Amino acid sequence: MRTLVIGCNHRSAPVEMREKLAFDEAGVEAALRGFRAEFAEAEAVLLSTCNRVELYCARPINGRPRIADAIGFLARCRGLDPVELTGIFYHHGEAEAVRHLFRVAGSLDSMVLGESQILAQTRTAFEAARRAGTAGKTLSELFPRAFQVAKEIRTRTAIATGRVSVGSVAVDLARQVFSRFDDKIVFMVGAGKMGEVTLKHLLARKPRELWVTNRTQARADELADRIRRDYRGLAKVVPFEQWAARMAEADIVITSTGAREPILTAERFAPVPKLRQYRPLLIIDIAVPRDVDPRVGDLDGVFLYNIDDLQIVTEQTLAQRREALVCCQQIIESNVLHYLETQASRDLGPVIQALQRRLHDITDQELQWLIPKLKNAGEEERKLIEQMLNRVAGKLMHYPVDLLRKQLGTGTAGVYEDMLRAMFDLTVEEEDAPPTTGPGGRE
Repeated sequence: MRTLVIGCNHRSAPVEMREKLAFDEAGVEAALRGFRAEFAEAEAVLLSTCNRVELYCARPINGRPRIADAIGFLARCRGLDPVELTGIFYHHGEAEAVRHLFRVAGSLDSMVLGESQILAQTRTAFEAARRAGTAGKTLSELFPRAFQVAKEIRTRTAIATGRVSVGSVAVDLARQVFSRFDDKIVFMVGAGKMGEVTLKHLLARKPRELWVTNRTQARADELADRIRRDYRGLAKVVPFEQWAARMAEADIVITSTGAREPILTAERFAPVPKLRQYRPLLIIDIAVPRDVDPRVGDLDGVFLYNIDDLQIVTEQTLAQRREALVCCQQIIESNVLHYLETQASRDLGPVIQALQRRLHDITDQELQWLIPKLKNAGEEERKLIEQMLNRVAGKLMHYPVDLLRKQLGTGTAGVYEDMLRAMFDLTVEEEDAPPTTGPGGRE
């Protein structure tokens, strides 16, 4: 089987195109059913996340889908013209396809280096393919190997050490200020995207209450509704004209508005610490330009962080993770080599047996042609001639077989194998072929 991956990610395609290509759970199931119907002899795993859409395939030699087939299939699934995908789709075959999957599962190809979510998403994609019957023997060996590589990367390197998102860093800062959250009020001022992401991280700590406010009431209502739906938590909408007066009641304030000037000046905020009896107040200002006057952070009991403060922490963590990249790459290359050697060694057996049969048929045909012409030859002479032909066939076998074995682990063995099949018109018989698997990928 030949391995292929096509797709796009956050580097190759803008978010507008990734949105058009994205599959939900039902969409993945429908696409895999369509793939099985169109490419009955091939295997497929479809991975769709907010940052990537990738189709992993394994196809018979000289079979389908080829690159254009796979791109066309995804385009049809999403109702797109394949021309729209020109320039945003990458494709990798054989060794590069294996290496790419190992990098994806190990989070080396993620927007946030070392993040853990992609491994779970890759597992989910593989399980969906197993249920759909599109993960056969090849992909059922490749994907579990990728999961093992990801585990090895996480246990042997520091690639996943420390927080790397603004939201997760904000939670760490909050934990430094507060020992508990179940008695705290979180106040979201504005409805900016980055602020909402930060808010979601804080909601995971299960605060007592959440308040939201926005200059446009409808957007505050929408945000509160999403929180009630997704987190089943209490979300109260505060009228925007009242938010400053209510700050003294909050414990954690996230600001994310589009104001051009600070909406919270030091003078406006001055009475708040005394009203709170100087209890700690954490303010996370995600807005650019800033919503909060920097002088607010000088007041007693106030912990003020802006987006640059949070970004410094994430960059320090990412720098540490980048140092671990060399070790991660070594782990991946070692596993790619081992996987390719194992696969190629197993796949070469049937081809070598087919070549042996072909040369034996040729020598047998020549012997049958020669024997009638040797009217005076005895049985001993005939045996010598037969031995000589077999020895010639064996010597001819040595060179191509030796070349094939030298290509193990390079990712090019399949190319030489295809050439050998074409040159000698080889057909791998059923008894030579490796055992296949059922729809679920089990023997």
